Amino acid sequence: MKVVVVTAYTPTPENTRGISGLLYAILRYRPKDVSVKIFSYNRNKIEDGERALISAELNADIDVVKSPKWTNLFANIWMGRFEKFFMKNHILCHVPNRKMAKILQAEHANLVWVYPYFYYKYAKLMPQQRFVLTACDCEALINVRRFETRRCLMDRKVLRHTYIMLKKGLHFESEWNLPNMKVHFVGKEDKSFYERIYGYHNSYFIRHPHYSLTDKNINFSKPKLKVILTGGCDIYTEDDINLMLPNIIKHKEELLDHFEFTLLGKNWEPMKQELEENKFECMYKAWVDDYAEELVLHDIQIAPISYGTGTKGKVLSALANGLLVIGSKYAFENIEVMNFDSCVQYNRATEIAELLLEVASNKKMYEEIAEKGRRQVRTYHNPKIISQQFFETYAKQE
Repeated sequence: MKVVVVTAYTPTPENTRGISGLLYAILRYRPKDVSVKIFSYNRNKIEDGERALISAELNADIDVVKSPKWTNLFANIWMGRFEKFFMKNHILCHVPNRKMAKILQAEHANLVWVYPYFYYKYAKLMPQQRFVLTACDCEALINVRRFETRRCLMDRKVLRHTYIMLKKGLHFESEWNLPNMKVHFVGKEDKSFYERIYGYHNSYFIRHPHYSLTDKNINFSKPKLKVILTGGCDIYTEDDINLMLPNIIKHKEELLDHFEFTLLGKNWEPMKQELEENKFECMYKAWVDDYAEELVLHDIQIAPISYGTGTKGKVLSALANGLLVIGSKYAFENIEVMNFDSCVQYNRATEIAELLLEVASNKKMYEEIAEKGRRQVRTYHNPKIISQQFFETYAKQE
């Protein structure tokens, strides 16, 4: 069976300058009877040497495809605004062309896999070819949820941007009901919303695979437990952070002797400053070369995700590598864990300080929760199992 992949991002073991890890994991562990050819627009700018190594690891040829030169015009701020306000689709949705479609047809593939949604119009240009489109998340749903955030309610620019992106999402997702194309989501709610809003029944939910694993001894008996927050302080997290931080400061006398913090990603400087002003040990790292190795230096991850869709990859990685994860309902969406069994889910971010104190008081219990979380994710999000499910769902359909 031959599968041709058309992707914006060259696959990599972790997400490298784009959402490239999901593609790598599913291809890396595919069934032996599936051969693969990859056409990558290489928007994550993977260099030739690294790309050759990835090609060997995946046992798949990778051809780099250049985006049309006219797409460069939209890097200009004014053309970018024109796209935002006057074009129904993301600019990359206009990239598919007949010349490239002929190259794809010449491969005589059993299935063409498009990742992510930008290139869905290839299915229109090749009506006799079977396609699967990995949307990852439902664009309309993520913008519906963004309307719930404080920033969106208080900032007219964000409100306007969210409205525009919702309209775009509703437009291009409405075009996915093609007789030769199936849609792949990594979120149950995304699939449900897609079916409910558009009335289409060509989509499937398949769990997100975990990425790199590192051995870790789960041990909460040390005097101070190390807490990490990853990803960045942005619109996805700021509502919950703004509720969490004052409560941590309020309980600082009880927390100081039991916890130290690491902030990994962008825009954490204000939180670092406030924690340090209140005598907490706090380290800020904008970037690390090996994400999994950094994770396992810590005991607890806080995932204060205010909104979002799909599967949260950083939460999945923390669980798979043995951290106790304390997070919101959105943090654990689509991950096979249960509250106070294999993760800790708060109702409001104001509870996080009290939950940390609970961990300090019942270390053995929370060690066991972290152990259970690791087992659950390594079992149900195993990339080999996910890959088999993916190809059974799509490639084997005739």
